[in-house]
Parts: sequence; C-alpha cells; structure tokens
Amino acid sequence: MLRLLLVPALVAPIQAAAVKPAWISVLPAQSGRVYGLGVAPLAGNDAQALRQASDNGRADVISRLRANIKADTQITTTYQESRATGAAAIGTRTQTAQVGTEVKAQATDLPGLVVEETFLDRPGGSSYALAYLDLDIAQRELQTRLDTLKADLAAPRAEQGVRSKLIEAQALKKAHGELLQLDDMAGLLSGGGGDPALRAEVLKTRLDVERKMVAVRAAITFGLAPTPGLDLDEDVKDVVRTTVLKEGMGWSDRSPMFSISLRMRAGNNAVNVGKRTWWDYQRSPDFIIAQGALNLTLVDSSGQQYESVTIVAKGVGVNEFQAESLLLADYKAKLAKAVSAWLADLGKW
Repeated sequence: MLRLLLVPALVAPIQAAAVKPAWISVLPAQSGRVYGLGVAPLAGNDAQALRQASDNGRADVISRLRANIKADTQITTTYQESRATGAAAIGTRTQTAQVGTEVKAQATDLPGLVVEETFLDRPGGSSYALAYLDLDIAQRELQTRLDTLKADLAAPRAEQGVRSKLIEAQALKKAHGELLQLDDMAGLLSGGGGDPALRAEVLKTRLDVERKMVAVRAAITFGLAPTPGLDLDEDVKDVVRTTVLKEGMGWSDRSPMFSISLRMRAGNNAVNVGKRTWWDYQRSPDFIIAQGALNLTLVDSSGQQYESVTIVAKGVGVNEFQAESLLLADYKAKLAKAVSAWLADLGKW
C-alpha cells in the first residue's frame, strides 16, 4: 500500500514539457495575411513578458512591410502682395511650397493587426507571440477612414468672414496630418499585396489638400499696423514680413485681414510719443547695456484682439553701436519665434 501511495508523487516531476509550436521556427503562410514573430525574455512576470512579445510580434509584421515612404511635392501658387506707396501698388508674387513627408506607421496604428497565439518557454527563458495582419480588414478600414475624411472636407461650412478662413485652414491642416498617416499605412498594405488603388486614391486626396492648404493660407493676409511716434528699425519690420511669408501666409501693406502692432511698453501700454528709439542704455566703465521691450499685438480688421505678448530684448557691448546691434538681433529672433507660434495656432483663435 505504501508503494502505491508514492506513485503519484513520483510521476508528477517527470511529466513532458510543452512542445514548442512550429511557428516559432517557421512562420505560417496564408493568402491575405502577413505574419510576424515577437520574442521577449521572461523576467519574472509572465503577463508582462507576453505583452512585450505581442508588441514585438506586431512590430515585426510592420517591419516586414516597411519601406520608407518619402514624397517631395512641389506646389506652385500665386498670391497678391499690396504695398501702399502713395498710390496703392499691387504686385504678384509666386510662391513654391515643398511638402516633404516621411511618416512611419506604428504597430498600434494599423487596423487588422492582431496576435493569434502566444507561448511561454520556461526552460528557454523566453516568451513568443505570433502576430498577423489581415489585409482585407485593414484595407476596408482604411477605405472607410478615407471616405469619412473626404466627406468632412466636402461638407459646407456655416462660418463666414475672417474666422471662416482660419477654421478652414485648421481643418485642412488636421486632414493633412490624417492623410499622411493613411498614405503611409496604405503604402504598407500595397507592399504586402494589398490593392495599390487605395494608396493612389489617398495620395490624390493628400495632394489636393496640400494645394488647398497653400491657397487658403496665402489668402489670409497680414500686415503691420502704424506705430506713430515710434521709429522702428526696418529690419524689425522685415522680420515680421519674412516670417509671415515663410509660413505661407499672405502679406498686405494696404488692407490686411490681420494687423500686427509693435508698441513700446510705457505706463499706459502706449507708444512713448516723441521717443525715436524703444530702448534705453545702462552704462558702466567697461560696457554698455541696451535694453527695451516692445508689445506685440495681433488684431483683425474689425479691431478684435487675438494675441498679445511683450518681448524684452537686451544687448551688451563695448559701445552703443555694438549694444544696439546685439539688442536688435535678440529682438528679431524672439519676434520671429513669437509670430511663428501665432501662425501655427491660427485655427485656435
């Protein structure tokens, strides 16, 4: 009896270990699917190891599909730039916008990408995951996203006036970001055997949106408001104009949609009438400090204020000329950064 009671205890430790699945050595091959293998070390937490292996498996599918998607699109458009020089003179400038993209889809972005099976190899100290992409599911989902996006772009907008242009510009910017992702993912599907017509449709829509972006942004015009009593360096004015044009916006000295005013900070936030410069000097035996502050304000043609910021600039030199030059360089750099930030957020106004 004693011998029989000991048999179960002796048998348990010598049970055969689980056999590794074949897909660890050779990935399956099935029409309409792209497989990948993920591996992760066992570090005491089985669930965490399996999650890491699953993530690596999905990433492996992407890497098997991956081919960097690069596109350089040259879009040429024209916009008007008017300058008041006694009589209004209206000129036409041609702008060429280069839209360069390099987008890489993440494993979590691609629909139809799932983990089919996992395996824990305790003797080997590893976890495994078999992942695959279902091309039909992915293609249907991307087509649905594209159709929804195109419908949103074609829908009429109720907004009117200046704000409608801002909202349109922001909507196009958002759509462009989504189309870049769709373009990359459609390229992956095409590389895996999917229908190349989907990517062709995405690319056409993306190029149309990019052309509209350029046209809408150029139609939003900016200019400098008069600053009576303040002698602004022409280089400072040029910084504002150049920054606006570099961002693809329009410029008008005559009747812009938005005006940017540069005013010296005084007790009442107004221009200090009669003072030609907007900075002061602090002198010491060894150097001179030029320091000043200008308030930068953005308003539309109706007078509504959108943004305002005070920029403080400083220059230190051995003489007034050097201090002044460094002050202007400091201010121009900060001014360009502030204007660029405003233009980047124009759809939030």
